[in-house]
Amino acid sequence: MKGIAHFATGLCAASFVPGVVEDAARGGLLIALGGACAMLPDFLDFRFAKYMEQRDADIVPDRVAPNPQAIADAIAREMALVTPNRPRIIQLHPLRLGVVEWVTYWVRFDVASGDIVVTMNDVEARAHAGKIDYLYDGALEAGELGGPSLKLIAGPKGVQIEFLPWHRVWTHSLVLAAALGVLVAVLLGPVAGLVAGLGYAAHVLEDQLGYMGANLFWPFTRRRFDGLHLLHSGDAVPNMVTVWLSLTLLLLNLDRASADPLIATGPYLAFAVVLPSLLLIGIYARRKWHGFTQSLAAERNRDAVAESEEN
Repeated sequence: MKGIAHFATGLCAASFVPGVVEDAARGGLLIALGGACAMLPDFLDFRFAKYMEQRDADIVPDRVAPNPQAIADAIAREMALVTPNRPRIIQLHPLRLGVVEWVTYWVRFDVASGDIVVTMNDVEARAHAGKIDYLYDGALEAGELGGPSLKLIAGPKGVQIEFLPWHRVWTHSLVLAAALGVLVAVLLGPVAGLVAGLGYAAHVLEDQLGYMGANLFWPFTRRRFDGLHLLHSGDAVPNMVTVWLSLTLLLLNLDRASADPLIATGPYLAFAVVLPSLLLIGIYARRKWHGFTQSLAAERNRDAVAESEEN
């Protein structure tokens, strides 16, 4: 989820804690604490964990003759160096040629063929890497803002590729959410502690809806749990649904806490909360299904072409 969606979720979660809405009416900031703590996991990742990563190799286009084949070959060489006791972390970089001129590229892992596919300036190149275990959906861009880092691990299904190995590791932990809640409770009181813990935990659980997952029980576990593969964090519709649900429920909680509530709860939940959310979810599901059927059709066409070439 995007930051605004996490922030809205934190505000909404805080509004369900008894006394928080009344505190907000008196000018208190407990409800804002929920939103701030809901953004804290990504803040820790992108401001600290990202810069603590130790990389084994940097993949950069050649300045004299940048071409996609060299990038594909370089990634394949790094994958060949992986051993059961020695994973490798690589960083994909674009190449800056001038103030506004960049050499960028896309990397895709073709699990079926075991190929690394690199596209640069509409030119595609492939390098064979053998068995690849890659669950994250879509191609990876090394764009003007930089490229992702990848952790290469020897696994039972081949070289396992872990996307952004520094992200959602120790920061995205329900244990850490509980610890934060206890710490804030000691400093600011039990209500503040509950708000802080709920906001942090809401972020962690929302991220489990995607592909990457998170290390839910760090420090007791060391690896990220796989996500539910229901959405991408950058998809517009899921973020819109999250913000809509959060703000409409927040408004309802604010109204219910007033001396003279104006909102009829039943009709409001039905027509302002549930119905628009279901409509947006339906649109998103239809798009996902359309994309899935298109990919199936592409696979069938690829199989048909392969069979015709063999015959």
